[in-house]
Parts: sequence; C-alpha cells; structure tokens
Amino acid sequence: MAESTVLVLKNFSGEPEITPSAYALQKAAIAAAKPILKVETDEEQMVAVAALQLLKNLRNGMETTRKLVKAPVIDLGKRIDAKAADFLEEPDREEKRIAGLINHRQRQIMEAQRVEQQRIEREQAEVLRLEDEARRKREAAERAGDDKLKAEAKKLEAAAFDKKMEAEVSGTQVVVSKPKGLVVKNQINFRIIDPFLFCKAYPHFFTWHKETETLKLRRREILEELNKEGTLFKGAPGLEVFEDLKSHVR
Repeated sequence: MAESTVLVLKNFSGEPEITPSAYALQKAAIAAAKPILKVETDEEQMVAVAALQLLKNLRNGMETTRKLVKAPVIDLGKRIDAKAADFLEEPDREEKRIAGLINHRQRQIMEAQRVEQQRIEREQAEVLRLEDEARRKREAAERAGDDKLKAEAKKLEAAAFDKKMEAEVSGTQVVVSKPKGLVVKNQINFRIIDPFLFCKAYPHFFTWHKETETLKLRRREILEELNKEGTLFKGAPGLEVFEDLKSHVR
C-alpha cells in the first residue's frame, strides 16, 4: 500500500474568501481613520472614537466569522487525527512490542561483547605479567650466572607465548547480529530525581516562563553537556544518568 493512499478525504474542497460587503466595511473604517492625525479637542475626540468603533467592530466581526468558518475545519482535523489513531492503535502496539524484543536482544549482544572484552583484557594483562616476570628473572640470571633462574625465565617466556597464541586463536566469540535496515544507538540519557537540588546547582539549565510562572528544563542542552568529554555533570546532585539503547528500522 502506498503511503499516499493510507488516508483520504471524501468530497473535500474549500477556499476561504472575504465577502464584498466586508471589504466595503474595511474601506469605510480605514477612510474614517486616515484623516485623524491629532486628538486635541472634544470634537476631534468624538470623531476619533467613532473611527475607533468602526475599526473595532470590523476586527470583532472578522474574529467572530473566522472562528465560525474555522470550527468545522478544526473538527475535521480532530476527526482525521482520531481516525488515524484508531487505525494505528494495534500496529503501534505491535511496533513497540517488537522494538522492545529487538532492544532486549541488542542488550544481550552488548553484554556478551562487554564480557568478552573483559576476558581479552585479562588475558592481555596476564601475558604482560608473564613477560615482565620472565624479563626480570632473565636479567637476574644473567647478573648471577644462575642456570636455575635462566630455566625459570625460559619457562615463563614459553607460558607467555602460549597465552598470546591462545588469545590470537580464540579471538572474540561474539557474533554481532544486526540485520540490514536496523539502526541501534546506545545513548546517554538522564532523569531528574530531585528537581530542587538540580535546579539549585544548575539554574542556567532552566528557563523561567513568566506567563505560567513555571520553570522548563532545557533537556537538549543537558544531553549535549552529558555527552561532552569532561562534563560538568559528574556527580551532579539530583541527576541520575543512564545508558538508553534505542533501535529503529530505516
């Protein structure tokens, strides 16, 4: 099904227009207002008030008819939204369910990668330890002319070589499964667990809205700061930071 055919409007047409009588009222109101350049006498004030009433009546009339004409369009928009929401209710539910299953699988893969990386790092550290111990014993053996120390050094070198070969042969056993079209992002996210403490510590990450007398969190700026190297949010009071894995299809 093509995207353009999912939702259609039946018998829909309409072009907003202003009536000739309304244009006549507009012309009369402007003609009454234009000559008024000063209001310094009672007579001039009466003329100005009359012109102002014409202008106000014109504006009020337009506002009333605008709302009347727009009401069916707003209602149509609501009905379109409701129809679309009803149509997508079950698909949306399935989309979220499957996305959740994929996210779970990707978390499993990431955890396996983490465990495997730790194993590799442990093996590398062990190789370095054995090589370092072998070097120290060989140096000590050469200084003392001790054949026993030389044998121990050779044994440690062999163990280090074996460990290195084992690591190269084994490599990583984690196969990253990401089908074509799947996009996986592991992003840093946050939640405010104590708004008072966080606002007190970082007031510049809030915007004050005078009309509603409310503070709005600058979420995008906080996310940008969290992803900076050497972020100022290390141990920030009232802030909980976590990794948020998201997947979607192209």
